[in-house]
Amino acid sequence: MSTEEQSAENQSIQSISAFLETNKNNVMIAGIALILLAGGIYYYTNSYAPAMETDASESLYMAERYFGQDSMDKALNGDGLNLGMKDIADDFGSTSAGNRAAYYAGTILLKKGEFQEALDYLDDVTMDDEIMAAQVTTLKGDCYSEMEQYEKAGDMYMKAANMRDNMITTPYALIKAGIAYEEAGAFDDAKSAYEELQSNYTDSRFANKVETRIARVEAKLSAE
Repeated sequence: MSTEEQSAENQSIQSISAFLETNKNNVMIAGIALILLAGGIYYYTNSYAPAMETDASESLYMAERYFGQDSMDKALNGDGLNLGMKDIADDFGSTSAGNRAAYYAGTILLKKGEFQEALDYLDDVTMDDEIMAAQVTTLKGDCYSEMEQYEKAGDMYMKAANMRDNMITTPYALIKAGIAYEEAGAFDDAKSAYEELQSNYTDSRFANKVETRIARVEAKLSAE
């Protein structure tokens, strides 16, 4: 190493030492904060989150039983001893069981006519399975439709239709999209939904009478 390089290195070391000396309190605080953060992440990952998941799953067990028995009020609100879907979703929303509870809560509330509250819970649901994700999105469309927000409903149904190309959820979402857009007076969008159904899902039972629907919206477009 040359004399100039040695001198530059010494100056660099001196600068770092001076900085640490001047800011030693801040450096110490930052180091402690990093240690606490790492410890917090470790505790959450290895202790807190698993315990929350266990508690949520145990609470969900009875609520799911009530749902299976068609006891919707108990499934939704609990029985006085066991939590219902709403409380499980609210208290354990970060867990997979809490996520399932939000789905159940939204489904039940939709059936009970509590459309905005149903939508609030469904908005919190995340499904990895594409078919289930499409179903949740379709339910959101149902909420908007029931609240007579038909264009939003149609958009939500189209979103569901585009999530996964299959013979189960896609044609169902397309027919609902067409109907919702018709209600909204968005006849071009309705025609597009019906034509997609006609072109790609002719074997689906939801394609029944789709030609009649297309003719109807074309007549409405001509009359505009």
